[in-house]
Amino acid sequence: MTIEKRSPTLAIRAYTPAQVADMLQEPVRTIVVHCRTHALKGAYKAGGRTSPWRIPPAAIDHYQRTRPR
Repeated sequence: MTIEKRSPTLAIRAYTPAQVADMLQEPVRTIVVHCRTHALKGAYKAGGRTSPWRIPPAAIDHYQRTRPR
């Protein structure tokens, strides 16, 4: 009898600005500006000032619900 090992599926905790830009079809620079201006509420820097932005899925949902069309 063989036991099949499956790796657990990890939920995405946060996306990079490039991933979000691809999802929302906006330039990466625009996503970074949204992070800085808190349009993407909950976006954070993983370390210090020079670390990359991380954007949780809830921030993307909030942005899509509240952005002007």
